Amino acid sequence: MACNDTNMGQIQTAQSNNMLSALVLLAFGIGHCAVIVGAGTLTKKVQNYFNWSSQSPALTLMKRVCGVLFILGGVYLLYIS
Repeated sequence: MACNDTNMGQIQTAQSNNMLSALVLLAFGIGHCAVIVGAGTLTKKVQNYFNWSSQSPALTLMKRVCGVLFILGGVYLLYIS
């Protein structure tokens, strides 16, 4: 079988299609903004929860465990670099 280049190997990219470029940029912008809006919306609820349970020993333990994991992640990143 001979390879015919009329439709073989042609990939539609955003570089060759202006409408696709605009849609990809719009989707990226909406997704990026949605995360920021969601985080801003939940901030007050999370803060109210932490204020309500600030005396909880389980919360203190969770904060310490998360802090240790965060520090270990930083040390690991320094180690592999």
